[in-house]
Amino acid sequence: MKNFNEYFSNDPNNDTDAYNENGMLNQYFDMIKRHDYSYMYSDDHRSWSAGTKSEKRIEEMVHALCTIVRVDAERLLEDSLSEVEEGFVDGLTHKTIKSWFKPYIG
Repeated sequence: MKNFNEYFSNDPNNDTDAYNENGMLNQYFDMIKRHDYSYMYSDDHRSWSAGTKSEKRIEEMVHALCTIVRVDAERLLEDSLSEVEEGFVDGLTHKTIKSWFKPYIG
């Protein structure tokens, strides 16, 4: 993973509020590593429901990081893809991660 300050497009040399930004990035990467990318195929409603909630929280985190914190969306996507194995059916994990970034990358 890159140095956290490299993500921020507003001023990469400004460490004054980096604690909160770093905390959000740590939380985001932890969330995407733990996410069940196959939840939509589950016959168990609890698993499906938990996966749906997890994905919604991740999408909210991506939105906050890209619009409020102003991280570089392309760099965050690139690092997200490198943090999570492509795995599952037809690269579902990477397809899912890319879908989270569609509103932020042209």
